[in-house]
Amino acid sequence: MTRFIFFMTVFLITPYTVHAKLPDFGPDGLKGLTEKQVEDIDKGKIVFSTTDKSLEKEDKKEALIEAVLVFDTPVEETWRLLAKTEDQIQYLKEIKELNIINQGENDNINEFKLKVLFFTLVYRVHHMFEKENLYFHWTLDPTFENDLADLKGFWKFYPYEGDRTLVRYGSDVSLKKVPDWVEALFKKGGTEKALESVKRYVDSGGTWHK
Repeated sequence: MTRFIFFMTVFLITPYTVHAKLPDFGPDGLKGLTEKQVEDIDKGKIVFSTTDKSLEKEDKKEALIEAVLVFDTPVEETWRLLAKTEDQIQYLKEIKELNIINQGENDNINEFKLKVLFFTLVYRVHHMFEKENLYFHWTLDPTFENDLADLKGFWKFYPYEGDRTLVRYGSDVSLKKVPDWVEALFKKGGTEKALESVKRYVDSGGTWHK
């Protein structure tokens, strides 16, 4: 079960083929957070939620995941580490293969192969980077025969006190041709364990590997 949670969370961190609207979390990234949530992230906890959209439409099942956390690294270092999307294979255990299909100045396309339980999925992700906004986002490469129905997501970075980085994350995943228990596990299990791996990797300056 834990392995599947890691598997689903790979979708989060791996931009749209059209220009995605920059999310508004306020100038400091704290917009919408309660005082308790701010206290939690300041202590190193991950605050996240899964919004139940579970709409079954055209053989797609959707779940919106949002998270906020603080990395113990400066914003430039955090950006450098997470924007190297090809390095996800070093810290997300369910990625079995990762290939760079295309590398541009402000975007790339990576191909991922994941294997968990009896599922093997291959899909390509188009990442688009807006360094001037400390923001990058992603979507599936529509030119490839992906094993996912849809995938969209983003990371938004903010300088935070103590020379750290606050990040806001969002991902919308649509699954196809999976059993109901898989969808239920995805919504129930969430993404905390995989995000913990991301945090360990970034906080270590990229030295921690799976």
